[in-house]
Amino acid sequence: MDWWEMLVRLSSAILLIIQGLIMWGLWSLRKQFVARTHCDAQCQALGKKQTGLEQAQTKLEQAQKALPDADEVQAMAVQLAEIEGSIKAVMATVQGQAELMQRIERPLNLLLEHHVRGAR
Repeated sequence: MDWWEMLVRLSSAILLIIQGLIMWGLWSLRKQFVARTHCDAQCQALGKKQTGLEQAQTKLEQAQKALPDADEVQAMAVQLAEIEGSIKAVMATVQGQAELMQRIERPLNLLLEHHVRGAR
């Protein structure tokens, strides 16, 4: 029996072992690949999430368009400063009026007391 005959007799056993290893390798690789149903479900979920994000982005863009720009904010700041100045002027006027009212109130109270005591 020479080597060639021995190799021919063992070739079926060697091929069986090699095919078994290939089958085991393919069976192990099945965990590495994604099933179509799982992939489709994930794609649909991501699609829904993406449409939700697009809607939120659209709302944000609309809200941003409604916000005042830099010129309008500057104009509002100027108007607020003018209003503040006007309020300070009114406050000064009111304080001046309060002082005048105190000057007028004192003699009026004295006159009222005089008239009330004199009527007795």
